[in-house]
Amino acid sequence: MRARKVITRSGRGIRGKFPSKKLNTQIHWETILERDAVLMFELHPLIAWYQEQPSEETYYDECGKVRICYPDFLLRLADGSEAWIEVKRKVDLSRTKIKRKLELIALRFAEQGRSYRILSEEQIRRQPLHTNLEELWKATRAVRIDTSVHSVVNGLSNHRLYTTAELSVLLGDEQMVRALIARGQLRTNLELQLTPESKVWTALNKEAGDGAFLL
Repeated sequence: MRARKVITRSGRGIRGKFPSKKLNTQIHWETILERDAVLMFELHPLIAWYQEQPSEETYYDECGKVRICYPDFLLRLADGSEAWIEVKRKVDLSRTKIKRKLELIALRFAEQGRSYRILSEEQIRRQPLHTNLEELWKATRAVRIDTSVHSVVNGLSNHRLYTTAELSVLLGDEQMVRALIARGQLRTNLELQLTPESKVWTALNKEAGDGAFLL
């Protein structure tokens, strides 16, 4: 349950909902940058669960007065660990007052033994990751993954690397390969531009890696 109603800070502007397939629910966002962050959480293979506006938190300002804040997101990773996330634009992080507030919030979380992180505009929209994620998301909405597709994936070797082109032949087309990467059944390095020659592997190929990207 969200700790507060999701609105834009000015009460105006763009806001919306992201139809999460990972969580089977609608995730509210207040800015386009938050929506782009949600896309990262949705398609990150090691994020098991996430929620917007997860909690009301307290911290102390420089005068020792109790203040209230609402982190933008809470992430729960596959290993069970959690991280509270604040999404910030480049222009906001350039302001001394905001930077100091975030430092005090981070200090409070550290005292409590909890992870609190800032996701900047540069991190969220770095290329080619951002474009890759957008393409993967489009693919999930363009194809239907049925039992025959699962059978093909289950028959793949867990000890070798494939190319997108190879798997496109086996699975029908490139969009299906991308949809399966989006769902975490296949993995690739999303920090590199996706091409027909991109290396792709199954989720059980531990030697190849987990396909995670930095947050």
